[in-house]
Amino acid sequence: MTPIWKTPLLKKRVPIYAPHAGMRARALMRRIMPVLCAAWLSACGAGSDTQSGLSQPYGSAAIAPAAPAPIVKMMRIDKDAYPSPPPRSDKTRIIGLLLPLSDERDTIRALAGHLYNGAQLALFDAPLDISATNLVISLHDTKGTPAGAQDAAKAAIAAGADVIVGPLFSSSVAAIQPVLAGRDVPGFAFSNDASTAMDGLWLLGFLPEQNIDRIVSEAIAQGLTRFGALVPEGVFGERIGASFAASVDRFGGTIVQSETYPPDAKGMFDPVRGLARFDERKAAHEAEMARLVQEALALLPRRTDPETGLDIAPPDEAEAVFKLLGDDAPELLSAYEALSLVETLGDIPYDAVFMPEGGLALRNLAPLLPYFDIDPRRVKFIGTGLWDDPTLSQEPPLHGGWYAAAPNHNWSGFAARYEKTYEAAPPRLASMAYDAVSLAARLAAFATDAPFRKALLTDPNGFTGIDGIFRLKPGGLNERGLTVQEVTRSQSREISRPPASFVDHDRRLQAAMTLATALRQSNPDRALQEAISLNGVLGETSEAGAAEAATPISDQ
Repeated sequence: MTPIWKTPLLKKRVPIYAPHAGMRARALMRRIMPVLCAAWLSACGAGSDTQSGLSQPYGSAAIAPAAPAPIVKMMRIDKDAYPSPPPRSDKTRIIGLLLPLSDERDTIRALAGHLYNGAQLALFDAPLDISATNLVISLHDTKGTPAGAQDAAKAAIAAGADVIVGPLFSSSVAAIQPVLAGRDVPGFAFSNDASTAMDGLWLLGFLPEQNIDRIVSEAIAQGLTRFGALVPEGVFGERIGASFAASVDRFGGTIVQSETYPPDAKGMFDPVRGLARFDERKAAHEAEMARLVQEALALLPRRTDPETGLDIAPPDEAEAVFKLLGDDAPELLSAYEALSLVETLGDIPYDAVFMPEGGLALRNLAPLLPYFDIDPRRVKFIGTGLWDDPTLSQEPPLHGGWYAAAPNHNWSGFAARYEKTYEAAPPRLASMAYDAVSLAARLAAFATDAPFRKALLTDPNGFTGIDGIFRLKPGGLNERGLTVQEVTRSQSREISRPPASFVDHDRRLQAAMTLATALRQSNPDRALQEAISLNGVLGETSEAGAAEAATPISDQ
C-alpha cells in the first residue's frame, strides 16, 4: 500500500480553472479567510443544505441504517447549456471540485475555501513525472443547496471531468446521484451519511458506525463487556443508539441499561440519575447505615445519670453513636467509616458508559455521572470521534475516557505545510479534500486509459492518506483504520494504535469476532437473552406446526 500524500513537491503550479464559477469564484476565494474549526462546527443543523449540518468528520450527521440502495436513473445533461471546455490532450485528467463557494453562511464559505486550499495543496504535492498525466481542477459552486450541487455536477461533467470531488453536504450528495448514475465518472463526497452512498459515488467522511465499532471492540478486548449508554433524544440519538446496540451485539457484549436525555442541561439530571440507579442505591445505603447503627447501639454499654439514676438515652446521630462505641467493635467502626465516605451502596451493573456527543452537550452531561456516584475510576467512559477535542482535558470527569478517532501521525506535517503555504491553520476537514485529490492524482498517473475504473478504486489493500489508511468498498462506503485515544489532563494519548495496513485491520477484526463467539458462549446475560429468543422462535414454530398438522390435505 503506497502512501498517496508523501510525494515530492511540484516545481510549478498545476493548472486550475473554473469554467462555471468564473471570475466571481476566483475573487471569492481570495476573500475567504480561515476560521476556527469550532466556528464551522457551530453552523451544523438539520434539513436541506442551507439549513442542514455539515457532515462532521466523525459524525453528528445522520446515521442511516444499512438498506438496499435504490436504483438511480441517469439524468440527461444538456451540454450546450454550459460553457465549452478548453481543448485537452489525451494525457489530461480533469478533477471536478464541487464546493459551496457562495453559501449564505460565512462559516461555510470559509470552510469551502479551506477545502479548496487542501485540494490545491494535494496537486502541489503530486509526483513530478515527465510521463505523468496533466492534472486540472475544474472548480464549481454548489451554492450550498441540493439544486446548486446538481447543477454544479452537470457543469463538471459538461466540462469533461474524469472524477468528481465533493460536494460537502449529504443532501447535495443525494442530489448528484442521478448526475453520476450510469456514467464512468466516479465521485468522492465529503459526507458521512451512509444513505447517500451508491456504486460510483463514495463517501470519504468518517462513518459513525465504524467509529462506534472501533471503540466498542477495543473496550470488549480490554474486558469491558457490559455497557450503559446515554444517548440524546431525537433522530440522531435513535440512530446512533441503534448503531451502538448493533455493535455491542456484534462483538459479544451486553447493553445493561440505556437512557435518553433532552438537549437542555437541566433535563439531563433525571436520565443520569436513572442510569446510576441512584435512588435504589441511595436507599440501600440508608438501610445499611441503619443496620450498622442498630448493631452499634446493641453494643453500647448502659449509661445512667448519676444524679437521677435514670438511663441516658443513646444519641440520635450515627456519628455520636460510633464515637461512644470507640474501639470496642473495630470491624463495625471500619464498616461505618467506609460507608460514611459514599452516598450510595451497591455495584454499578456495567463496566462502561457510552456517550456519543461532544461539545457543550458532553460538558453538561459528564459531570453528572460522578455527581450521581458513577465513579470514572471504576466505570470507563467511552465516546466517539466528537471527543477529539483538546479542550476536554479541562473536564476532570472525562479523564481516562476513551474514544476512537483518525490517527494524527500525518496531520501535524500536513498542517505545517498548509499553514506555511496559506498562512492559516487548516480545519480538520481540509485533510479530506487533500486525500481525495491525492487519490485522484495517484490513479491518474497509472498508464491506462481508464485509471478511475472500479477495480482500481476498490483495491482491497486500500490507500494511505493524511487521515490514515482507507479503502473504498463496493456500494459507496469507505473503511478506515482508526486509533483509540484516552483523555488526560494534558492532551489525549494513544492507547491502541491504528492498523498499519488492511491486512493488520482484517486480522484484528477476525480476532475480535473470535472473542465475540467465545463471549456469547460464556456470558450468562447473552445466554439468557438467546435462550429467550430461541424459545420464542421455537414457540412460533410449534404453533405453526400444530396449525399445519390440523389443516386437512385437500385433494389435488
